[in-house]
Amino acid sequence: MSTLFDRTTAETIKTRIASLSPTSQAKWGKMNVDQMMCHVTDGFLMSMGDRPLPDQSSFIDRTLIKFLVLNVIKMPKEVPTAAGLDQMREGTKPGEFEDNLRNMTDALDRMMHLPEDHPWAAHPKFGPMKRNEWGILGFKHIDHHLKQFGV
Repeated sequence: MSTLFDRTTAETIKTRIASLSPTSQAKWGKMNVDQMMCHVTDGFLMSMGDRPLPDQSSFIDRTLIKFLVLNVIKMPKEVPTAAGLDQMREGTKPGEFEDNLRNMTDALDRMMHLPEDHPWAAHPKFGPMKRNEWGILGFKHIDHHLKQFGV
């Protein structure tokens, strides 16, 4: 299972991130490249506890859906985004491309280097998450959005 806590996987992700440009176009969805980078950054910040979101989970979300997303299915396209991670609602508003890119890579680096015993935040849909679960979900999330923008 790919995880952001694997150095080789993380370096591959960083190489793909470096391929983004201000003119990168989405293959699906409504976000532009700047909104996507802010969205992914907000997800990293949420995982580390810097951007708490209210619990919207059900028992099924915290058990079956969480298991399926982490272990079985690919990230689906066009899934509604929590308001706190949606740049058109309460998420971080995009700035200049280079700033958005730097913020995303800085958040990724920070997440990767947190100590093993860091108190990871709960996910708004999947509830409490451990380090390894955030590593898998973080990879799946950024991989999904990099593919969305063709990198």
